[in-house]
Formats: sequence, structure tokens, C-alpha cells
Amino acid sequence: MRGWLTLLAAAAAYPTLRFWRNPGAAESRESWLDAGPVGDLPSGGWVGKLLMLRLPDRWRLDEREVTVYLRRMGEDVAALSAVCTHTGCLVRRRDEGFSCPCHESAFDAEGESLAGPAPRPLDRLETKVERGRVKVRHQLFRGGIPDKRPLAP
Repeated sequence: MRGWLTLLAAAAAYPTLRFWRNPGAAESRESWLDAGPVGDLPSGGWVGKLLMLRLPDRWRLDEREVTVYLRRMGEDVAALSAVCTHTGCLVRRRDEGFSCPCHESAFDAEGESLAGPAPRPLDRLETKVERGRVKVRHQLFRGGIPDKRPLAP
């Protein structure tokens, strides 16, 4: 009888112990975000898209929207981060390129830096197409430096 009680207590405690040992194990950090059907992207120009980022912690699931710019050229899809490489403000589409409203950095249609204090081009994000849907690997990079260094999740 004592053995059964011990086994029952261990089985009941297992999920709690696993939770504390590896927070977020039930839902891993999502890095590939669904940007919708590839056919919905117009061919040629950049399109701003809001994507839902889900970040689990020990107690809750934090959901927030992130903005990326997507462009489809034939079968290829490219993505640019909407975060300025200077201090992290959100860039906006302007004429044929992008501009940052905070410190007046300007970027051309490919995301290359044209003017202002931005130390590098807009950061490119990885993309893939799975079963007709565009997936974007969301990542943040350190601002204010000339080389592209990812921030730890």
C-alpha cells in the first residue's frame, strides 16, 4: 500500500517539478511566425504586416504584435525588420524606401542606410514557405552598432 501512495504522489508532483525545472517547456518560444498565404502577398513592393508573437513564461503567455515588411518576387519572399538599427524605433514606408521618425534615419528600397545615425541597413529576417504559407523567423538585434548581433531570447 505504501508503494502505491509513493507512486501516486510522484505522478502528481511530476508536472510541477518539470515546470520549475524547464519553464515554458509546454510551449516553446515561437520564433517562426505565420505571415499568411504566400498568394496574398502582392508581387514587387514591400508590404507592412503585423504578426503575433507568443512568449510563454512561468505563469502566462505574453502575446504582442510585431511589424515586419514582406516582399514577394516570384517564388521568393524577403522580410525586413521594422526596427531601426539606431535605437529601435519603428520605421515607416516612405516614397521608395523607409524612414525612422525618431532620429531621421533614411533607408532605400532594399533597406540600405542612406542618411542619419543608423549604423547599418535594416535587418533582414529569415523566411520560408511551408504548405503555401509564409513563415518569418522573428529575431531582435542589438541597436546602435555596425554589425548585426542577435539579442538573446
